[in-house]
Amino acid sequence: MERAIALALNRFPVVPDALRELPEINAASPTLLVPLASLYHHYYLDSHGRAPPNPDPAQFEHLQFLLPTNDFRIQGDGIGVSTSVRRHRSNELGHAFCRWFLHDHLNITYFAHMGHVLNRSLHRAFAGHRVERTSTGDTPDYFCAESVDKIFLSEAKGRYSSISFGSAEFASWRTQFTRVVIKDRTGHSRSVKGYIVATRFATESKLTINSKLFAEDPQSPGDRALGGEEAFELGAIVISAHYAEIAAKLNQPILASALSNGFNVPNEIRFPVTVWTFQTEPLQGIRFVGGYYPSGGGSLPIREVNGSIIFDLLDPLRLDVGRGTFFGIEEKIFQQVVAVARGGQSLVREIGRFELIQPFYSGISALRDGSIVGPVEFFRPVQQVTF
Repeated sequence: MERAIALALNRFPVVPDALRELPEINAASPTLLVPLASLYHHYYLDSHGRAPPNPDPAQFEHLQFLLPTNDFRIQGDGIGVSTSVRRHRSNELGHAFCRWFLHDHLNITYFAHMGHVLNRSLHRAFAGHRVERTSTGDTPDYFCAESVDKIFLSEAKGRYSSISFGSAEFASWRTQFTRVVIKDRTGHSRSVKGYIVATRFATESKLTINSKLFAEDPQSPGDRALGGEEAFELGAIVISAHYAEIAAKLNQPILASALSNGFNVPNEIRFPVTVWTFQTEPLQGIRFVGGYYPSGGGSLPIREVNGSIIFDLLDPLRLDVGRGTFFGIEEKIFQQVVAVARGGQSLVREIGRFELIQPFYSGISALRDGSIVGPVEFFRPVQQVTF
């Protein structure tokens, strides 16, 4: 299931291939198609802890507010009955759109909230570097990474009111990038590339306005660019923080804490998990570490038949009762993340990336970080393993 949204770019000397309408022309496509399952996936990773209100991406909690149109358009005059609620909900969606856009179109895979690194010495791996606030006011939302040596800042906005690159508000969002600085161990500042991704949402009450995503790439202040092994050190922090959030969702608090705080887990502490396989093409046989959230009525009845685990229907006579939603991470990537928690940040460079697939079902989303979300019927538990 997809929705169309208009696109505007600013300060992109070279338009990424994924955003071009014609590969040979350095110009952006006027519209993008947004897979709603992938948008939900990013929203879930960004906005919820262990359990979201409704974990089924086919029932994305904002989906009920969309009009049945080809474009991304919200019922009434926005989500919520008051201005403050509408502002909060639009900002949540703005963050999801930012992460989706950077992931799908700019090859950025890993995200760490600014609060995880701001105004504190980045633990042992960062060797004396600091990310500091330079003035009061809002800062960018994320440090994000394409890889351990390609680090970015990003700021996400979502709103119903007008957005333009020449507005005073957009100028104020650029200013946010001047409020943080990366300092190396000698006290010199280092600059990193950044992105502002602001999304205006169209509503039923203003049919002449279309939803539109605005993207720009300002630079943070600094004497020279952050690169080489020093970029690796910060990249390792960003990627570890990203997987700490996933580990928390997998009910692995020790693993999450180790990744977030930079301590090594001793070998005597083990991580018991259940391994599942995907049952159909195009992911048939791929193994994931994870579990499921029930659709309702508590845990599903489970039994073993000829060595296989079977989920029974809670009420086989009813057609409107779902089983649940699976969340997990590809097994080899999970093993590599555990190795980082045991062996230290230098092993982050060994973490692989999951090969993206073309969307094949509206309720399933898989990202390059190896995480996947979808109906539990597509997965089968096959083994309990301790790493």
